[in-house]
Amino acid sequence: MTRHALVAMCFLIVLLSTIFAPVVADPLYTACSTEYGNYDLGSPFEKNLKVVVETLPSISSSTGFNNTASGIFPDNVSGQALCRGDVTSSACQTCLREASQKLLEECKSKDATIWYEACQIRYSFQNLTSLNVYAGKYPVLESEKKSVSDTVHFYDYVKLLMDNLSIDAALNHSKLMFATGEIKFSSNETIYGHAQCTRDIREDECQECLSFALLDLKGCCSSKQGGIVVSGSCNLRFELYKYYNASSHLIASPTPKGE
Repeated sequence: MTRHALVAMCFLIVLLSTIFAPVVADPLYTACSTEYGNYDLGSPFEKNLKVVVETLPSISSSTGFNNTASGIFPDNVSGQALCRGDVTSSACQTCLREASQKLLEECKSKDATIWYEACQIRYSFQNLTSLNVYAGKYPVLESEKKSVSDTVHFYDYVKLLMDNLSIDAALNHSKLMFATGEIKFSSNETIYGHAQCTRDIREDECQECLSFALLDLKGCCSSKQGGIVVSGSCNLRFELYKYYNASSHLIASPTPKGE
């Protein structure tokens, strides 16, 4: 191979790797809880925090979920990572790496969570498995700025879809607490959605979390073309386009409008 051909091949490899490299969008929401105070820079807590958030991407990407901890009281840190159930391990790791870096940049509190479309990371000075308290957040998506034409019936279809997905996510262990589905709203409109829980909570806790999230979804987005509610233990989302990569089953519904 000539020198010019080798240079051209190297350039092509670099170009293709740039084109097909996973792109991570901005965070959906970042919650830096100030009620417990901030940690001191250079403190043992900060050192343990860096160990936790820098470890999570590598230990979580293959399964899409994991927990880890570092340090002893009073400087102990617990961390948890979750990727949306349809993303690849490579995309999961890319998202979690970005999330861990952004979390360290944006939060100096002893308890914080950051959410992206494809993943989330949370850390706390408390044991995360004992923090199963619902506190939903409502990131604003572009679709939330657009209203549907039939505000009377639209949310009935969204709720029917989400009720089914919530049960599926909580009870179907083969799906690792992640479920996707779709429902026909009209002859030319389909609603797509997903429900997901972290795998450290029980079935009933998952259903309870998702039921609270569904109430919040109604409050923010019942007349919108899309909506999302995220929390530490569960997430819900719906759109009028298929935003996930997984296959989804069609939820039986009343006769779609217009038919």
